[in-house]
Amino acid sequence: MSIREIILAFLASLSLSVLITPLARITALKCSLMDRPEGRKKHLMSTPLLGGMAIYVAFTATVLGGMLMIRGGQGMITLSWGTLCVMVMVAGGLMALVGLIDDILGLRPVVKLLLHTIAAVLAGLFFITKGALLSIFLTGSSLAWLSIPITVIWLVGITNSVNLLDHADGLSAGTCAIAAIFFSIVNIISGNYPVSFISAALAGSAIGFFVYNYNPASIFMGDCGSNMLGFMLGIIAVLGVYTPEGSMREIAVFTPVLILALPMIDTAFVLRFRWKAGKPLFGADRNHLAHRLMRIGLTHDQAVRVLLAVALLMGIPALLLPTLQPYQAVLIFAHAVGLVVLFAFFMHHAETRGHDQ
Repeated sequence: MSIREIILAFLASLSLSVLITPLARITALKCSLMDRPEGRKKHLMSTPLLGGMAIYVAFTATVLGGMLMIRGGQGMITLSWGTLCVMVMVAGGLMALVGLIDDILGLRPVVKLLLHTIAAVLAGLFFITKGALLSIFLTGSSLAWLSIPITVIWLVGITNSVNLLDHADGLSAGTCAIAAIFFSIVNIISGNYPVSFISAALAGSAIGFFVYNYNPASIFMGDCGSNMLGFMLGIIAVLGVYTPEGSMREIAVFTPVLILALPMIDTAFVLRFRWKAGKPLFGADRNHLAHRLMRIGLTHDQAVRVLLAVALLMGIPALLLPTLQPYQAVLIFAHAVGLVVLFAFFMHHAETRGHDQ
């Protein structure tokens, strides 16, 4: 496998997503699978769902093509190329199906969380039975036995964080595309080409959908798309290689955390607000980052662009981490955390002034 094939994967999934998404929109209209403006939803008209299926089909078709046409795809992970491809196609399909059922039936939050956990456990068991190492950053540690439950918590957490981020046109798709591109580049740097290929295919499918989902969106991805994208990013993060051989494994966690910082920050903000307000943690409201930016005066487009810029700026340092000494990586990560704290402070200050006026 080479960088050329990774670039082709990106272009193929992008092209397929651009072509398939209008078909998904037509299908949603014929089947009346619509997201209607009611309650906390403020879009002005009913919007077709099924965008998530377009993302999944474009991604899966690209991965399947890569599995059939590429030989010798073994990278720095213990899974074979064919096994990796089958795993992401099945795992992505399982989570997309859970999301599609939710889009149609409107599952309760507790039921969704249970289904997400079951999917994460099944994916983890597949990892183990196929010989994958789920050591994350605990290799050689006395706490290495915690790697399996941490993996499940990570997969469920990222899936739901991306789902929560889908509250403004283009935000979730754009953020996932940026994250997948960073994961692809980082894994190229580390020589982990198979995971880079999977990441590139995911990025292309998300960008192709983004073309139709940017404000004003002509189609939504629904929980089908956000669940699938979040779950795939969680799996990619687990399988990625982020530190050079001989370096401290503990700092490997910095890279995926920076790349996926935006959905994690949004989730932390929302849960903190609900907890302080005494509201159900798994409820729904309009206190996500984009909503709050719009309340302090930004337009919808400006809010989304600011947040996509945050995702981009948080991800750029992640490209450096595999090349740095441990103390340098810690300083970079601390710098990023400091910027998040400043962002939170200014957001709170702006909202407080807005309430006082």
